[in-house]
Parts: sequence; C-alpha cells; structure tokens
Amino acid sequence: MKLSFLISNNLKSTLIVRRIQEDKYLDKKGSAVVQFLTRDIEFTLYPLPKNQSNIKMEVSMAEVVANTGVSKDKGYLYYLGKDGNVWRSQMARAGKGGGNAEKVADAGVTRESGYLYFIDKNGNVARSPMARGRK
Repeated sequence: MKLSFLISNNLKSTLIVRRIQEDKYLDKKGSAVVQFLTRDIEFTLYPLPKNQSNIKMEVSMAEVVANTGVSKDKGYLYYLGKDGNVWRSQMARAGKGGGNAEKVADAGVTRESGYLYFIDKNGNVARSPMARGRK
C-alpha cells in the first residue's frame, strides 16, 4: 500500500510517499506474527523562477530512414543487418532454437554512429538517437 501527502508553504513543497508493507511469519512457538514495515521517501520541490515558468520537454521521436514496408510475421525478429538490409530470424522458444536468418528487403542504409536502428511497426527502417550518459 502506498500513501502520498504534500506539505507546502510559499518557499517549497515537500512530497512524502509512504510505502507500507505487511510481513507475515511464524515465531519460534508457532504463533502467527504480523509486522508492518514502513518506508518514507521525501521529495523537496522548489518553485521555479518566474522567467522559467514554462518548462519544455524534448522528446526525440524516431525518423524513418528507408521505406521498405516489410510485413511482419509472428515469431520472427526483424532487424537491420550490418550490410544495411532488413533481415529476420526465427525467435527462440522453449525447447526450440532460433536462428535461420533470411534477407527480407533491400534497404541500402548506411549507419551513422550515435543512432539506434530498428524496424518500426509499419515495416520501415527507422533510427533514434541513443541515450548515452544519464544525468
């Protein structure tokens, strides 16, 4: 169970998230014991200066690099090979191995460093900037 409450004044706000976990066990005599463990996490929120009241968040969406229009079948993993073409491999399942890569489409994509290349839901080759280094 989680409880949250906010304490605020003009200068700052404090958000406290309290997590309550119930722990049941038997003691040495065989009696049932119920113990509640609580953990509080406290966040201090400061107001922004008036000139920074609008925060903009940048979300980098993927860009389509090549229109291949590959139709995806279930049970296969589709990827951009080292040669710049679209390939697929059968996914491994319990008791069965995967593999047996086969070329699906010629895309002729040349990779640039710093991007993650993938096949999007429309079957096109797309890329997105890699998230490097956390802040």
